[in-house]
Amino acid sequence: MREQQPPRTKQNIVRFPSSRRERKRLLRENKDPRVRVTVLLRAVCGWLLVVCTFLFLLSNYRLLSPASIRSVVEYAIAGLRQHEGDITSIYYENGTFADAALFEAGLAYVDNDSLFLARPGSMTTMRQTLGYSNPVVETCDDYVLVYDRGGMNAVLTNAAALVAELELGSAIITGSLGQDGRFVLVTDEPGYRTAVAVYDTTGKEVFKYRSSEYYILSACLSPDEKTLAVLAFQQDGVALTTHVQFYDVSSGSLDADVSLEDTLGMTLCYPENGTAVVLCDDGLYMISRSGEANQVLTAASTDMIAFATQGDVLALATRSYTSGARSDVYTVRGGTLSGPYPLAEEPSALAVSAYGTAALSSSGVTVYDKNFTPLWHNTEAIGARRVLLTDDGTLCVLYTKNARLFTARSEHSEEVTDVN
Repeated sequence: MREQQPPRTKQNIVRFPSSRRERKRLLRENKDPRVRVTVLLRAVCGWLLVVCTFLFLLSNYRLLSPASIRSVVEYAIAGLRQHEGDITSIYYENGTFADAALFEAGLAYVDNDSLFLARPGSMTTMRQTLGYSNPVVETCDDYVLVYDRGGMNAVLTNAAALVAELELGSAIITGSLGQDGRFVLVTDEPGYRTAVAVYDTTGKEVFKYRSSEYYILSACLSPDEKTLAVLAFQQDGVALTTHVQFYDVSSGSLDADVSLEDTLGMTLCYPENGTAVVLCDDGLYMISRSGEANQVLTAASTDMIAFATQGDVLALATRSYTSGARSDVYTVRGGTLSGPYPLAEEPSALAVSAYGTAALSSSGVTVYDKNFTPLWHNTEAIGARRVLLTDDGTLCVLYTKNARLFTARSEHSEEVTDVN
C-alpha cells in the first residue's frame, strides 16, 4: 500500500499587486491608520523635497555655471595640493599685479588679464578672466568689485563665483563698493559732462544721476547704503567751485548740496552715515548731510604725501615743518581728527584699519595702534610697493611679484617704543 501523504497546510499568502498604482491604492486604503499616515507623510516629504530642490536651484542657478563649477574644482585642487615653502606668501599667478585689496583671509588682486582670489601659501581659490587695460579692485566683507578705469566693463564677484557683469556705453572714471555689495560707477556720459550710477548685487541699476553742469570726481555710498555722497566741481570761466552733494538712493532726491569756494576736491570717503570726509587741495573737510562744512585740517596739495582709507577710518600724511620730523600723519576715526603724529621719514605708502595705522618708508614698515603708539617695525618690507593692514593687526606687504604677511611675531619684526 502506498503511504498516505500528509495533508498540506493552507498558507496565508497575500499576493501583492505587481502594479505600482495598485500597491499605492492598497496602502492608502489600508485598515491600519498608522500605515495610511505613514504613506501620507511619505508623499508629503517627497513633494517637499522636489519643491525645495527646485527653489534652491532657482535661487542659486549661478552655482551650476561653468565659472562656478570651475571654482569648486579649483577649491578642491587647492585643498589637496601640497604647499611647500613660506605659508605666509602669496605669489602672483602671472608674476605681477595691477591692484589689490584685502578679501576674507587672503588677497584679491588683478592684472590686465584676470582677477585672482588667493590665500597664504599661494593657494588660488578663484580665477576670473577679465582682459582689462587699467583694472581697479575694491572689496567689502562678501564681495569684490573690479572695474576698468577708462574702459566700459565691470564685474562683481563673491568668494566663489561671478555674480554680476556690466558692459556700459561710456567710459568709467572711478568707482566704489558699499559695505553690503552695492557699488557705484562714475562715467563720462555722452551728452552730459559726467554721470554716476548705483547698482545692486545683481548688477541692476537702482539710481542714476546725469550732470550737465558738474564734473563728478568721486562718489561713495554711506555705510547703510541709503545715501550717495558725490564730489564734483563746477567751472565758471577760470573759477572752480567744489560741490559735495548727498542723494537719497531710493527716491533719487537731492538732500543737500554744499559748496566749497576756492578749493578743488580730490577724493571723498563716507565713513559715517551722517558725515562724509573730503580731501581737497587745501586740506581735509568734514561735510554733514545737513549741509554743514568744517575744514578740520589745512594743508597744501604739494605737501600731501600719502592717503589711505578703509572702512570707517582714514589716514593722511603731509610734510612736516617742525624740527625733528620729516612728515606728519593725521587719522580720522569715528568722525574725529587726530594728529599730527610726527615721523622721522616720509612714508611712501600708508595703510589703515580698525586696528591702527601702518607706514611704509625706505627703512621698512612700522605698525602703530589706534592712538599712533608704535608697536613693531619690520625691515623686510623695504622695496615694497604698497601695504595693507587687517583689523587684527596682520600686515600684508605687496611686492612686485608676490605678497607677504607679517605680524609682530615674524622673524624680522622688532618691538619698538619710539621710532621718531
